[in-house]
Amino acid sequence: MKVAIIGAGAVGGLLTARLSATEAEVTLVARSNAAAAIRQNGLTMLTPQNRLVRLTPRVTDDSLSLGPQDVVILCVKAHALRGTVDSVAPLLGPDTAIVPMVNGVPWWYPHRQPEPLADRPLTSVDPDGLLWRSIDPDRVVGATTFVAVEGDGPCRVRHVNDQRFVFGDIANRDRPAVDAIVSLFGQAGFQAARADDIREAIWVKLWGNLAFNPLSVLTGATLGRLCGDPGSRGVGRAMMLEAKAVAEALGVRFATSVDDRIANAAAVGDFKTSMLQDYEGGRRLELDAILGAVIELAERARVEVPLLRAILALVDLRARERPS
Repeated sequence: MKVAIIGAGAVGGLLTARLSATEAEVTLVARSNAAAAIRQNGLTMLTPQNRLVRLTPRVTDDSLSLGPQDVVILCVKAHALRGTVDSVAPLLGPDTAIVPMVNGVPWWYPHRQPEPLADRPLTSVDPDGLLWRSIDPDRVVGATTFVAVEGDGPCRVRHVNDQRFVFGDIANRDRPAVDAIVSLFGQAGFQAARADDIREAIWVKLWGNLAFNPLSVLTGATLGRLCGDPGSRGVGRAMMLEAKAVAEALGVRFATSVDDRIANAAAVGDFKTSMLQDYEGGRRLELDAILGAVIELAERARVEVPLLRAILALVDLRARERPS
């Protein structure tokens, strides 16, 4: 199996390190400066058991040199997906599966959905429909992950906690590609599963992201602190319940509860959310995909989400007022 991983951030580095230990032919596609750094220094991963793993992965800044792949995994921020379109195109063969490993509501979410979605792109995450036109949704294998991982430049990754990945066809078809990807991640030592409804899995992950990521930026607190403090935990829970109402209005049915999701988040401990890491690093925040898209879906479903709107306004202001 040929696998291309686009993006040399924390998740891209983790997947490169772990999947390279399988029989798959894995190549990391990175920007030229990151690719050069990895060629020179290799990739170092610190495991949850504080064990250092060093490797020299295949890496390139030229996807055209690779040819068609069996699987292309997109490991970039949601707002950076548009910049991957030119890199993805040369990697596509007739049966290539595309796996977006991104936070928030993915651009493909309305695909083959009834009203009020009905295959109409979400302007919050795909303003002019570029992703919808450029990446065939029928190629997509939906994915979500609950791993806690931190990046320290293009050459170092710290895997803090958890091993879980969930995959599923976004049109609920029986696709061999889904089983092949689940098997590959299992070979890499991850806890990988196939979802009967990948949209439900994405919402469960999103509950935590849309609540505690923005709250971490507003407070500077770690995930464990946010879950443990009664006040911030209550705000996060109310945000999750608003999002749950949106998903249910769109036909999603949940087998887990908001309280269980909070308990899972608390178990991660004193980990800085990815949004807090981005805020402190002066990088753009994933607000459009994590909050903006949920608000857009709420508008389509005619569900009121006043708390989500308020938190988005506050975090957006904090990001714009961030010291340079």
